[in-house]
Amino acid sequence: FIPMTNTRLFTLLVFICASVLGFSQECANVEFITLNTSGGEIAQLNVAYEINAAMGELVESGLWEVTSDDVVTPLCLPAGCYTLVISGSSVSPNTLEVQLAQSDYIMILDWDQGAGEGEWVTEFCVENAQQFDCPEVIYFEAGEGCTWAFEIGSFQEGENVVWNFGDGQESVEGGHFHVHDFPNTGTYEVTAFFTSFDCPMGVYLTTTVDVQGCGEAECTLEMDVSSANGMWYTFEIPEQPAGAVIEWYIDGQVIPPTSENGLTFEAGFDFNPNWSVCVEVFTDACPDGMEACYTNMESSDCPDPDFTEVEYLGGCYALFWLYDKNVWEIGWSVNGELIEWTAGIYFDYEFPSNGEYVVTAEFYSATCQGEVYTWEMNIEGCGEMECDIEAVAYPLECNEFLVEALNFPEDAQLFWTLDGEPYEVNTAEFFYTAPDDDCHVFSVGYETEDCPNGAGDDVEVCPDCGDDGCEVSIVWEALADGVYLFSAVDSDGALWEGTVDWWTTGENVGAGNPFAWTWDNEEASIESMCIGFSDWEACDGGETCIELETAPIECEEVQFALNAEWSEAGFWAFELLLNATIADWEVQGWSLNLNWDEFDSVSDTVTACIPAACFEVAATFEFPLGSGLEAFVIQALLDDETSLILVDIQNGVYNDFGLLPDCSVDSGLEEGIGLSSLVHVWPNPAINAVNWTLPSETFNGDIRVHSLDGKLIHQEAIQGIGGTLEVTGWPAGFYTISWVEKGLPTYRSRVLVAD
Repeated sequence: FIPMTNTRLFTLLVFICASVLGFSQECANVEFITLNTSGGEIAQLNVAYEINAAMGELVESGLWEVTSDDVVTPLCLPAGCYTLVISGSSVSPNTLEVQLAQSDYIMILDWDQGAGEGEWVTEFCVENAQQFDCPEVIYFEAGEGCTWAFEIGSFQEGENVVWNFGDGQESVEGGHFHVHDFPNTGTYEVTAFFTSFDCPMGVYLTTTVDVQGCGEAECTLEMDVSSANGMWYTFEIPEQPAGAVIEWYIDGQVIPPTSENGLTFEAGFDFNPNWSVCVEVFTDACPDGMEACYTNMESSDCPDPDFTEVEYLGGCYALFWLYDKNVWEIGWSVNGELIEWTAGIYFDYEFPSNGEYVVTAEFYSATCQGEVYTWEMNIEGCGEMECDIEAVAYPLECNEFLVEALNFPEDAQLFWTLDGEPYEVNTAEFFYTAPDDDCHVFSVGYETEDCPNGAGDDVEVCPDCGDDGCEVSIVWEALADGVYLFSAVDSDGALWEGTVDWWTTGENVGAGNPFAWTWDNEEASIESMCIGFSDWEACDGGETCIELETAPIECEEVQFALNAEWSEAGFWAFELLLNATIADWEVQGWSLNLNWDEFDSVSDTVTACIPAACFEVAATFEFPLGSGLEAFVIQALLDDETSLILVDIQNGVYNDFGLLPDCSVDSGLEEGIGLSSLVHVWPNPAINAVNWTLPSETFNGDIRVHSLDGKLIHQEAIQGIGGTLEVTGWPAGFYTISWVEKGLPTYRSRVLVAD
């Protein structure tokens, strides 16, 4: 095989496109490229040629007049093997080179002496015309305000789409379905470059959308609802601009507010089993009004079943969604088993095997309490034989590699791409010399009758011809007083890509790079942080340490108030756990654990000094069997004016919160959305083992387990989106499980190990 010049590549692409447009024809497009290799000694070679089929039939003949310019002869030949005979004055392998181009590669023909004087003979074969299946259009649908959904055809194995939405934001890489939020009203040109195993050359697609009502003032209203006994309720809305008109309604009837400013309304419903309270506010910015409602009536205003959708992605996968802008949470079940609660409208599920399934969605919003929607699915093609292939690369020199495909079927026709562009066809190995110092990605895939969905794998090659960069050191920066972000870097200042384990005070405290840590000291002190790092490429692993003077951890006093009311006495226990995050880094070495053990109603406050961070709220509880719970609310009292609801058992609210301006959730019940779980972990609590399933199609990384004090107690490399973690012998308590894959967001879940 030889590299193509731009002219030859362009000509070849023309014929590939012709093959795509006419793939139903019975012949395949090929071309012969003839070159004068006499070095200028012969100005023109007159070459007579004949092409004969396997049985000797004449297929094509003619004359090539070859000067210093290449002669390109396009032909369309049926699949099969042929004989090519050339002759002419001064014609020989020393003066003439003939190349055969088909599909997306070029081969140089070898010659044998023919029977006649001055004749040269060679044999060649024509492959079946390659067929492609590339999408042709981008479909789209407008959502609410700035949100639009885009889709290119249906799912294809090995698909990869680079989306650009023409709004100044960076391009994003993903699949054939994407949801995008535009920044403002306007007309945008949306482009996408699509590749897959069925479309290896890729295709550029474009469309134009007209976005309206985006970036304008949001006229939305939230209402805070609380009740001390389940009969007398207090309804409250946030402060409104001067001149705002506020109107309260009970069951559609106008009722005067019970406060001077109109922001608060109180009412009792002890003799009315079904009721609703609404408030409407008119302001200069929202002249059409804003409305918020609360009701205890079931299914008073539920989504239309026509707004329920399902897309079968093939194999074991399907995507469900239920659209309603007022959604609180949705409980998704399969064959009667609850899978997860989500705060969004989508449910992505992998079925375990072929068969008939019933998927249900239990929908909750302010005006729809517990409406159930049902899909019946017949899953086929799930659990079929896995089709394997593995791409590997072996470094030979600093920028030379042997690239090879392993573990694929004998009848597979391989397709290679380099950085997303077609590179090689139907070869299992080749040598590659990198033209620069950048890393490059080779992808290989195939389809066969036994593997209709195909298989694929990637391998990255990175030249290393400069400084070996093997000297590893630790650098750090302060995230806050007493909280530090440590990074292991090479001599070029780049993050060390191998495995990094961290320890201090003689104990292993975590893994990963970078790593956020606090010693939680109340006074300044001298501390050391050490790492053990693994081998990486041509560099050997080792250990190194640094010593630094640490500041006392800065914290703020926060009161946590518990109000638990029971109509019946009985033992109950509740545990509240806070984990700290600063600048998206989970801070190891600090956590807050509050416990209550009681037999009856109680009001209690606990004061704790917590760092300026964002906090993830988790809880576990043991309540008496039967009814009796009237209210169970935990609030964080930040100051005299700010009170955030962290837990409200009756309303299903678990709110994260923070003391930093960039925390994602900064208000109480107004942001309450019901605790969702991306990772399915069961049983929880666990005694002997924990099963887990990730919401992704693939996973190749590490599973890591930390105790509440930040210590790393377990780590192993895993592949696949499900598995089992043995916890036998672990001390009882909470543990954080993390699934870490390079270049992708980290999944986390918390599990309680019981005695």
